[in-house]
Order: sequence, then structure tokens, then C-alpha cells
Amino acid sequence: MKSEHRVLTPESVEFVYELAGLGSRMVAVAVDHLLLCGLLLIFWVMACFGGILSMFMIGPVLGLALLGTFCLYFGYFAYFEWKWNGQTPGKRLMDLRVIDDRGMNIDVVQALLRNLFRVVDMMPFLTSLDFIAVGFYAIGGICALANPRHKRLGDWAAGTLVVRTRKRVMPNAVIAPNEKYNSLQEDGSLRARIRSRLSLEDRETLLQLSLRRNELELEARHALFSEAAAYLEQKLEIQREAFLSEEKFVQNIAAVALAEAETGRRGMVPSSVR
Repeated sequence: MKSEHRVLTPESVEFVYELAGLGSRMVAVAVDHLLLCGLLLIFWVMACFGGILSMFMIGPVLGLALLGTFCLYFGYFAYFEWKWNGQTPGKRLMDLRVIDDRGMNIDVVQALLRNLFRVVDMMPFLTSLDFIAVGFYAIGGICALANPRHKRLGDWAAGTLVVRTRKRVMPNAVIAPNEKYNSLQEDGSLRARIRSRLSLEDRETLLQLSLRRNELELEARHALFSEAAAYLEQKLEIQREAFLSEEKFVQNIAAVALAEAETGRRGMVPSSVR
């Protein structure tokens, strides 16, 4: 049975996320550790080579190597989860994503915090060397099984959870079939501004709003699209044409943003919306 996490916005719009299972999470973390081991091996080969070339500086080189290993070991997960919209290479392979409890993308503090607790979640250790360890994730697994949202200790500390991503929505799903023509798509400068000025959070919000517009009450629908249109006009420095309604204007921007993401192969991973 699928487990879900529901987020209700102040505008009474509900977003539903499918929680990731422990099996897929363990496969993802195994892939990440394999990649991490490869990176550490390359790093230490280079460090040893540098130590040989600097025979009189073995101590400082070793100290820097240990510091670099620490940063690489803990920074790998935190960096990717922060920069890759909550995904590491392993999570992306398994279609998983880390979000915060409010359904938003995690920030750098949350990414660091949840991964510093990884050492505790990994216990008992299969093998360890100072801060480098390989473990069974027994504590993290037991903790995740003991709560309905499948949170390990790092998730509790950072206020995050791991969810499944949904197959990316194509741009033509944002606009109704009888409204396919989008004049904004022809504006190259606007497309460039969308790429540079709209964050992943902005794009995801626009996508979710466009996809769920028919499920909203008329008053909430009008208010949300009016606010979104005003935000986009200011953010993108564009004036909405008089013949475009606020809703149509937002839909067109969302379609262009999604098309640009697909073209650049940097497509966002929209949350599961129902």
C-alpha cells in the first residue's frame, strides 16, 4: 500500500506526495556510496602522489587529505541534494527526491543537517576509519519503519522526507489542446529571462498551479492566478497583454518555462499532484 504525505497551502490547495519505500532508498544510497568510493579512491591516489612529490611535507599533505576526505564524504550528499532539487545521482536513478515537511525544496542547512546525522543512521558499522564508515543503516531503517512518514533520524533533525518523483509533465499538458498557440514562446529574450530568473521553486509552483487549476474553487483560483501573474510581470519585467487573462498569461509562462527545461535537459521533477 502506498504511503502519502499531504500538504495543505494557506489557499486551501492540497498537494500529495508519494513517500519513498525503504527498498528504493537503500538501492539509491548503495549507488551513491559506490560513486563516493570511486571519488575517494581518486582523491587519495592524487593525495598520495602529492605526498611522494613533497617528501618534506608529508604531515601537512596528510592533514589536508583527511580534511578533503571529510568534506567529500559529508559534502557529496549535501551538495547534490541542495543543488539537484533534492536528488543525488542515486536518488535520480531511482526517481526519488528529498523535500521539506512543507513540500518545498530543502535548503543548504537542511541538506547539511540531514547528512551529518547519516553517521548515526548507518550504525552499526560494517567497517569504519575515523569519520569514514560503511554501515548497515540499521538505526535509520528501524527509525523509518517505526513512523508512518518513513523518516530516518537525519530527516527528523532537518525536517525533511523522501518522496517519489512523478514522470515529468510535457509542456502541452499545461495548456488545453484548443489553446496550444503560445505567442510568448517566440520571444527569445523572455525565454532567456525565464531560464535565468525563475528558480526551481518558481517553476514547480507554476506547473502545479496550471495543472490543478480546474480543481480550485473559483475565488481561490482567481486570487492565486492574479497573484502569480503580478509576480511574473515584476520578476520577468514583462507587461501582460490586454487580450491575455491572468490565468492564460500564467499558463503560457509555465509552458515556456517547462519547454526550456526540457530543451536544456534540466527538466524539473514535479511533485506528485492530485
